[in-house]
Amino acid sequence: MRGTLLLLIVLLSLNASAQAVTSPDSTTIPDSENGWYLSPHGTIRILVLFAEVEYDLHPDKDPAPGGGAEWRKGELPTWKDNVFDPFALDQPKAMVSQYYHQMSLGNFTVLGDYVDQLVVVKESEQKNLRDYSGMVWTQANKAGVLHTAHDLSVSDFDLWRDGGRPGMPKVGGADSPHSYDHVMVILRNSPLPDGNGSTDAGSSGMLFGYQSDTQSRFSTSSSLPFGILKHEFNHLLLGGNNFHSGGGNAPNFTSYFIPLQGGWSMMGAANSSLLTACAWDRDRLGWYTKGSVNKIHTVDLLGHEMNGDIDPMAGDTGLFVLRDFVTTGDALHIRLPYIPEDEYPQWLWLENHQTEPNNECATDRFQYEYIACVKKAVPGIYAMVQVDRAKKKGADIYGGYADYLRPLGANGNYDLFLRGDTITFKCLWPGPTQPYFLRDAYANPLTGSQDLEFPLTDRNNDGTISRGEMFARKVEINNGKELDEAIFLGNTRQAFTPQGNHKIGMGTNPSSANMLSLVCDKTRETLTAGKPNNRTVRLNGISVELLEQRADGGILVHVRTGDVRLDQDVRWCADSIVLPPLAGPDGRSMIVGTKCKVVLDRSATPTRMVAQGAERGKTWFSPPTRFTVLAGADVLLEKKAVLELKNGSVLHVMSGSKVTFAAKAKLRVGKGCHVVLHGNGQLTAKECGLRKLRKQGRLITVAE
Repeated sequence: MRGTLLLLIVLLSLNASAQAVTSPDSTTIPDSENGWYLSPHGTIRILVLFAEVEYDLHPDKDPAPGGGAEWRKGELPTWKDNVFDPFALDQPKAMVSQYYHQMSLGNFTVLGDYVDQLVVVKESEQKNLRDYSGMVWTQANKAGVLHTAHDLSVSDFDLWRDGGRPGMPKVGGADSPHSYDHVMVILRNSPLPDGNGSTDAGSSGMLFGYQSDTQSRFSTSSSLPFGILKHEFNHLLLGGNNFHSGGGNAPNFTSYFIPLQGGWSMMGAANSSLLTACAWDRDRLGWYTKGSVNKIHTVDLLGHEMNGDIDPMAGDTGLFVLRDFVTTGDALHIRLPYIPEDEYPQWLWLENHQTEPNNECATDRFQYEYIACVKKAVPGIYAMVQVDRAKKKGADIYGGYADYLRPLGANGNYDLFLRGDTITFKCLWPGPTQPYFLRDAYANPLTGSQDLEFPLTDRNNDGTISRGEMFARKVEINNGKELDEAIFLGNTRQAFTPQGNHKIGMGTNPSSANMLSLVCDKTRETLTAGKPNNRTVRLNGISVELLEQRADGGILVHVRTGDVRLDQDVRWCADSIVLPPLAGPDGRSMIVGTKCKVVLDRSATPTRMVAQGAERGKTWFSPPTRFTVLAGADVLLEKKAVLELKNGSVLHVMSGSKVTFAAKAKLRVGKGCHVVLHGNGQLTAKECGLRKLRKQGRLITVAE
């Protein structure tokens, strides 16, 4: 093969300053807006070959002898003209051409045409049927000359010069001799499993007398393989396997989180919820709204553009109107504060998806919502947290790990427990599954499992967990009610709406705090929980509240700081939780409202891959929670409020901080738990209660 072979095989069976919009301004420094091996700007036209295998030696090995309803044996698929438009249209019609037009906000035009005869590869003429592109090209060459459905020639598929380097500007124009910019092979019944594929920057020899700059191949049993098609092609725009995200990752790849993530992105695939790009993708590739002043933007109450890349702690707060993300490009990118510079930075992304019925975008929907058991995507705010992966210029912009985006579902995070039996999953693909419990009492906003990921549990009781022990959230026992809804592939409850869960804050589930990250592969922690991993949750007082759904689809959002009042019960679990000196009402850093309870507990959701202790027959994959009130922080528990420590949790009241219990407010310190009072730190509560805790050894004073 010519060029650098970059096999990207994906096993998907599981699976605040304004920034003016400019073009990439460097020809010597890599810039992600130039694309990896292909440019994400301008126009490209792809040559497609449809192929099938004739199992003339072993007919019994044919995985689809007669084909499917949309692709019958011996014929071209029924959707052959719905992949690419051959010529540019103001409003693209074919599915993939339309996808790139909409996702790129008109910055990238992807056209294509197909060889008008089915390529039939005989088993008897191949060694092992696994040189997927090569064997199809060889067979296609027997036709002699290129003939496409729309009578295009090789020059129509050669709009870019070969040799594009990662992050460097790509040169438009034809090669000499000609070279196809991209050749795509789609196989119906090869040994390549349905929904699998790969891509590379190279060529499988000569095709009708010419080589290719890049190529891909993937399989389908019958229908248009949209998910794997866009996933593989998007690699050439975005990067290698370490860019798997949004439901396109696989267990073996090193990632920022223990569980595999779902969600939505250009690198999503079999395990995606929504089928659109996300705001991170658009920013990475320079797909900006034409005529906009800011790269990431929203508008004010009067419709004037505002910067959407904000740092609330630097004063970027107030009212923002998020219009439909797909059609306008609006998004909010909120920096999460107090993370040290030697740890991974994090941001909260907010996108308003008005969904297909309202914006006429065929991919602004859940992947399987056409099946009745899947609860459809509804108009609302869809949120995710970005870990690292902010650098867009420089020599190392294609480094980092996979699953750098973690969805933040409106229904919150929970500790989940398998019920222990096996039942039949009926919703999508009937088959055995293990149901799991989700209960309100197991709410865990800081470290719990969210809907769009694959939880892990120590199934073989060996004291370690691996992604080989993960389970899909197919059948949920939700507070006693059975939900057979394939929740991990998208559910109505995941959208924030003004009339539903409408707030992300310090005391909500999910929380506005940063997330714990842990770089790991399928079986081990690769950085052994050291930095730059985020191993501390830092409460921040930032809140995002949805105030109004407007008739035009816009959603009014209020972003503020100092929102430190907890007006509902919360259960906090994490290796380490830190409360900085936040500027809330009356200088308070945290106010626990009247009759509200804060429970510091140990996470039953793994935060480590190796056992962190065992007791009473239970093995923990998280350490006890350590909550630290930093110097200058001031905590008030109002009348009848409760602070409870459970399962070995420790509260550190640092020198210079204050924790005050109002009348009838209670401090409950369970067995094995401790409150540590440092230096001149102040703990004000009923003295008789404090004396009792000291006598029990649960209140300790440390001189500083």
